[in-house]
Amino acid sequence: MEKLQELVDGMLKQVPRLVLERLLAEKVKEVGLSVDEAAISKAAEHIMSGSDEDLKFGESEDDVTINITDEDIEYVVNTTERFLNEQLSGVLEKSSDHTANLVFKSLSRKWREEYEAQQADVEGFKERLEHRWGKALGKLRMLLTIAMEWAQGLYERRLRDSGGKLSHLDDVMLRLHVRACQVAGEVIVLLENGYADGAMARWRTLHEIATVAAVIAKYGEEIAERYVHYQIVESFSALKAYERNHQALGFRPLSQAQSKKVRKDYAKIIQRFGKPFGGENGWAAYHLKARAKERVTFLRLEEEAGDAMMRSPYKMASYNVHASPKGVYFKLGNLRESSVLLAGMSNAGLIEPAQHAAVSLSEITLLMIGESAVFDDLVASKIIAQLVAKIPLEFAKA
Repeated sequence: MEKLQELVDGMLKQVPRLVLERLLAEKVKEVGLSVDEAAISKAAEHIMSGSDEDLKFGESEDDVTINITDEDIEYVVNTTERFLNEQLSGVLEKSSDHTANLVFKSLSRKWREEYEAQQADVEGFKERLEHRWGKALGKLRMLLTIAMEWAQGLYERRLRDSGGKLSHLDDVMLRLHVRACQVAGEVIVLLENGYADGAMARWRTLHEIATVAAVIAKYGEEIAERYVHYQIVESFSALKAYERNHQALGFRPLSQAQSKKVRKDYAKIIQRFGKPFGGENGWAAYHLKARAKERVTFLRLEEEAGDAMMRSPYKMASYNVHASPKGVYFKLGNLRESSVLLAGMSNAGLIEPAQHAAVSLSEITLLMIGESAVFDDLVASKIIAQLVAKIPLEFAKA
């Protein structure tokens, strides 16, 4: 696209010469000469060059004097400036519309071929990445498969034992585990495609899920019930945001019935659990003994879960979630100190997100196994422990 701007810049440089050509054409007409456009253009170039040599001009053999006065020079300058200041934007707007349509049609015709070439590049990259990291990724894929298949069996067993109605604790823990498996799968997809920083950002979510699960598992059924009802607080917060911004977004307001129901549900749940329940992570406020108006931060949840040591990698992962300067300047996918601005895939940086994902997925899975004496659970827990020990080593080798 930069070629287009170069073309425009080149054309703009010709504006003074074009103005001079028009001025010369008028002067030539005044002295009675018959001169074609090519000669006029040649004369303008001669003057613009600053040359003091004689110029053969037209067909007549007579000497003709054409004076270029200070007023003429001022006219050329003023006309050029007026064009650039007053007319250029409109000209460029019309020209850019026309050019954009032409370029878009050209790109559309060629896109299939370009896309196929890009896909070939991507497949080649993925083959090379799999060649280097495949064995390590295989262990991570195995861990996810075991966690998913074991959880399916646990779900069926718990459902059968409870007569088809799970407790709040079992329901919440199973749902958190299901989400953890899905996010772990997203981490693997990003790693397979060379997006280490994106994988690290998704691990951040996985760590949050595992941490929340650890706090809920620690306090049991009562806090799990609070966690379920905290959806009402989130709905109330979403309602207020929607009411503030729906007009600017061009959306319709919620119906009075919808708004009234959300507000009524919120009032009831606050009356039941108290004002701290309406704050950040309010579902945990009672069990963590949060004082009035005290925020239950995620750091507080980490400390309660015994995961405070993960604060450093969590901060690293946060860089690529938010628009932070560190996220702009630091990339896992860059090899050592590199001047390359990484905008796509990279074969580097897979170790951190992979090993953290393995640990977090194993944490929530082992939480659910707990102190179970069921043989399947014992076997699953030992296999998971072996994999979590091997995965960092395999990635380090790669």
